[in-house]
Amino acid sequence: MAAIALSDCTVKVLHVSGIKFVKITTPATADDGDTIDVSSLFKNGCFSIVSGATDNTLLQISKEYGEKSIALPGSTDNEARTILAFGE
Repeated sequence: MAAIALSDCTVKVLHVSGIKFVKITTPATADDGDTIDVSSLFKNGCFSIVSGATDNTLLQISKEYGEKSIALPGSTDNEARTILAFGE
């Protein structure tokens, strides 16, 4: 497990209107169990949905609102993950 810097990811803000909706794509070196600190994107935390390039059907949804770190799921190391995050 390691931390992935948000600056190493591709971040695209999809919508902002009270709630921010962001798409984050990790580098291809991401491993399951890695984490991304999203506190610079969301003041009060977020909900997130994560899928992997190989494990596309394996989704992880954060358990409670207010998360400021996203843990990556999957059974395959060294692959990009796509994250959709919603928060304030």
